[in-house]
Amino acid sequence: MQACQSSLRIAVLAASCAAIFTGTTPQAFAQAPAAPSIQLQPYTAPDKSAAASVPSGWKVTTGSQTFIQMSGPQGETINLGKTFIARNAPFQAGQRGTGGADLSMPYTATLAQKLAMILDQGAALGGKPAPQITITSGTPIQMPPALGQCGRFVADISSPQGSMKIMGALCSLPLDSGGAFKNIMLLAQAPASVATQDAPIAQAVFASYQIPTSMLVRKLAPFTAVPIIVPGVMPRGGAFPMPDDTSADCFDLGVIRALPPSQLPQKCGGRLPN
Repeated sequence: MQACQSSLRIAVLAASCAAIFTGTTPQAFAQAPAAPSIQLQPYTAPDKSAAASVPSGWKVTTGSQTFIQMSGPQGETINLGKTFIARNAPFQAGQRGTGGADLSMPYTATLAQKLAMILDQGAALGGKPAPQITITSGTPIQMPPALGQCGRFVADISSPQGSMKIMGALCSLPLDSGGAFKNIMLLAQAPASVATQDAPIAQAVFASYQIPTSMLVRKLAPFTAVPIIVPGVMPRGGAFPMPDDTSADCFDLGVIRALPPSQLPQKCGGRLPN
């Protein structure tokens, strides 16, 4: 991914998807020193759909349907597993997609462009000006085709509160038979003045994020219901298979855990036996 300006609109979050995970310290987010001791408290969403560790002094503001959001004492925020439903169409800031989608954006856009459009959409819906984004680091994540495109990113971003730094991971899942596609993001944001000290905290939180396999399979499923397959008859729009445990395992290991290829099984594009 390359630097982009979100104000260009069609130049947007993930794929799912951050250099916010263990073992992927991004130099651009800050030359983060190793944290000798990060005090973390376990948290489980009320609906049992996800769990994560919360740093001391932080508070959880949302915990539902595999999405956990928490905020820190100095204006930091961490979003775990936020899903954006996109309709494959030209992007217009502030306009939601049809059929219950969060926004419209071209499926063929790059991950950097999708990130910019998702952030633009959030700003527009909140009545705020489009943020200026400069991506300073981007790394693709090799995943099975069923998981689409995934990548980690680090960026500088403007905001009404001042200069911020973000790091995260985005996965843009395959286009389904109804012309929609899911985008799953993990994102850490902090004021530039405290980004260095917050980087190891964000890494620890991302590494703690857990989703039960059954919930993760549902999260990775296409937005449009899978058509009923009649033997010998091709459904209109083509068939889009339901993700299985393999996709869920690879998403967990490759995106959330950020394991390198040397520690991934072959089914996830790695070098270890399945």
